[in-house]
Amino acid sequence: MAPAEVNHTPNLSTNRRMKTQDEKHAHDLACDYIYFHKLGMESHKANTRVAAILRRVGGEVERRHEVLLKNMCERLHLRTANVEDTFRGVAEEIFSTEINWGRIVVLYCFAAEVAVFCSQNDINIIDDIVRWLAEYVSERKLNEWIRKSGGWDAFCEQFKDVKAESEKFWWNSILYTTLGLGTLAAMLYVKS
Repeated sequence: MAPAEVNHTPNLSTNRRMKTQDEKHAHDLACDYIYFHKLGMESHKANTRVAAILRRVGGEVERRHEVLLKNMCERLHLRTANVEDTFRGVAEEIFSTEINWGRIVVLYCFAAEVAVFCSQNDINIIDDIVRWLAEYVSERKLNEWIRKSGGWDAFCEQFKDVKAESEKFWWNSILYTTLGLGTLAAMLYVKS
């Protein structure tokens, strides 16, 4: 299925001057993953090793857990007024027990799926979703973990040439994360 057309007119908050390199990097990755990877907008492609590996690993998570991610978005009954709170709530739940690269990838996948859902339902907040994702990734808790874990270079090394044994470990790690998302999706379903 081809991605929905998006009328992309950046707003002032999206174009605000980034305060740090970490914020800029997080914003560039969010733009690449959402606008290029999910919505097919070539002008937002980041030609970096990190972005390419994030697209590859995230794409695999999306393929393996497509139904779960789509159902979470449909269950959210997204409305412009509460999408940011819902996004932050899901992000907090993803990282409630631990931080790891698998969970960070799942956050990008979830944000991208929310963006696709909004695009398909004429909810014009894609720029906001990109900003929320970038801000969340560059916030202290996650940003400190990324730095202490070797930065995005360590992410690239971890997933650069996934071999059978390491692939099993990482996909199991991501599976446990998505099982947690399944619990979250069920909880959201009960609340709706």
